[in-house]
Amino acid sequence: MVEAGTGTLLTVLGVVIGVLVTLLFQARCRLSRANKSQEDEGSSNQKTSQGDEEKGTKNRGEVSQVDAENIATNGAANNNNISSTSQHSQKTNNKGKEEENSEVVVDDDDDDAEVTYEDDAHLHCPQNLHDAKKKRDRLPNIIILVRHGESEGNADHTLYRTKPDNLVELTQKGMKQAHKAGKRVEKIFHSLDVKAHEERQKRGESSSEGHTAAVRRIHLVISPFERTRQTAAAMRPWFAHRIVRTNLEPRIREQEFANLQGQDFGDFRKEQKRVGRFWYRFPTGESGSDVYDRVKSWWQDDVMNVNERYGYEPVDAMVVVTHGLTMRFVLMQHFGWSPTTFHSVWNADNCNIYVLRKDLSKPGPSPYVFDERAGDAPKSSIDLKVEFDGCHNKVYKLADYLKIPPPRTRHLNEVKAKLEEQYPEVDKERITSVVFLPFIDGAVAEQRTKTGRRASLGAFEAGRSDRSGEGRQDRQKKFFHASSGTDLGGFCPHPELYAEQEKGWH
Repeated sequence: MVEAGTGTLLTVLGVVIGVLVTLLFQARCRLSRANKSQEDEGSSNQKTSQGDEEKGTKNRGEVSQVDAENIATNGAANNNNISSTSQHSQKTNNKGKEEENSEVVVDDDDDDAEVTYEDDAHLHCPQNLHDAKKKRDRLPNIIILVRHGESEGNADHTLYRTKPDNLVELTQKGMKQAHKAGKRVEKIFHSLDVKAHEERQKRGESSSEGHTAAVRRIHLVISPFERTRQTAAAMRPWFAHRIVRTNLEPRIREQEFANLQGQDFGDFRKEQKRVGRFWYRFPTGESGSDVYDRVKSWWQDDVMNVNERYGYEPVDAMVVVTHGLTMRFVLMQHFGWSPTTFHSVWNADNCNIYVLRKDLSKPGPSPYVFDERAGDAPKSSIDLKVEFDGCHNKVYKLADYLKIPPPRTRHLNEVKAKLEEQYPEVDKERITSVVFLPFIDGAVAEQRTKTGRRASLGAFEAGRSDRSGEGRQDRQKKFFHASSGTDLGGFCPHPELYAEQEKGWH
């Protein structure tokens, strides 16, 4: 009986399998006939079009050669359109399959997905340009960068040997500075509100037609170090009514200086001055370029997409409480500074405020400009070896180096004019060459003169080619003693200025 039941079950399974196979075969046949029918239809249309073309040409025997060529061209265009229609129909039937010839790669899970094209011609697609413009329009109107107030480490540089850098707190002076900074920030927002209200009144709009405030929603971003958190807490009450989001962002923290407990940290700082803050990496710590990378990552990921997140209110402004070095790297990556320009920029004072205002007349995805009337202006200076009349030379310190339009080493006339403005004894007409001397040992950027020849480095180049064992610093000292009477001090023409630039580096 069991064997009979088993036989019956096997019979039923066989019948079911047979039915399924039959259904699949029929479906495949129907699909094949449909595709063939569409291809035949397209071929028929193509022949009809060609026949009409031949008939029209025959009936118009007196048509000129030019008209005949136009007819042939139009016929070819029709054929292409018919072919495209046939291909479109085929793709419609295979909707579930991936398009192997597609040149566009889109992440459907991201509202702001980047579109990558294999053909550069598609980069200027009107739709892409339209989307980029809309994204620019949605960016915050203003971004404010604030350095923390005076910290215990600013007041006592030996504190880092006994207290972790991230736990260093504000001094009483630093707390007062933070309160004043909060008041300044709110004053900036209030002035924008007043300006927006006045513009509405000029247009005849009443306050009942909508909010008159220009800055209603703020995104507050804070470095997770204790001194920045305390600074933000002291600033917050002044504009708390505007804040809609707050977050701690590790990517805008201070540079990791590694272990600061040992006596050799002073030697590391000296090496950093010789190599340059952008390039030097502390043992088991970070280099300036490492900080630059993470700051740029934060700017691209968060700032440029702050108003592109589903479910979050768009913000009118961002307030970023961070560190002096981080602020310089924010500006470097945004304005495209070279390492030479970066080294010319001074560290911000405690609770200095840099204001970036959106200006949609500027090109690019990040249309922000400095607003020095609302905030502080970064200080910058660079040493220049200036040659007069092709023989005499002297080292001068050029202030406000950032005022020179980029690329700064190419605008020799502006450099000459600023030197004449800052130093009454300088006659710009007598300047025959300028050599830029960044705060890096052995790094010299040459500048072409107006006659097209490069500035001669004279004894400096001769010293570098001398491999008799003389140290690079000694050769550089000898060169500047001979050429300008200025001692490099082992790493730069004015070592005391470097100390001033980096004052309060934490």
